[in-house]
Amino acid sequence: MIDKTKLLDKPLYEPTIVVDFDGTICDFEFPEMGKPKKGVRESLEKLQKKGYKIVIHSVRTSRCWEDHKESNDNTQEKAIEDIQNYMNENKIPYDYIYTPDKPLATYYIDDRAVWFNDDLTNNWKEIARCIPEASGSQIQNIRKENGVG
Repeated sequence: MIDKTKLLDKPLYEPTIVVDFDGTICDFEFPEMGKPKKGVRESLEKLQKKGYKIVIHSVRTSRCWEDHKESNDNTQEKAIEDIQNYMNENKIPYDYIYTPDKPLATYYIDDRAVWFNDDLTNNWKEIARCIPEASGSQIQNIRKENGVG
């Protein structure tokens, strides 16, 4: 059963860190849930003690999966419940799960993020240099990783 007190459907106007789930909180084994990443529990506890709200934002909760999965139990609600159960069973602290669009945050932590820095030197050229050419195999890997035929 979903703990609705842990769902966030509007922006938090306070110090917030948005954390991706697969590949960041746990090993990427989609559609299964991998082992918790080393140090995640302690780090999120520390960030909460520093005064941040921890918000989980995952592609798992996207409604698009309802169109691509064969099983009828792959709903947004099931994904939310699975994430909540995982976090609780592994004693990983969090404040909310956010499901609409990109949530407002002070920081974002994501295994697939590309770091942009405009403070010291604008690094757009470095970003463009580091990201490889798109290929059909990348698209196939993304589809395979996410169970889309």
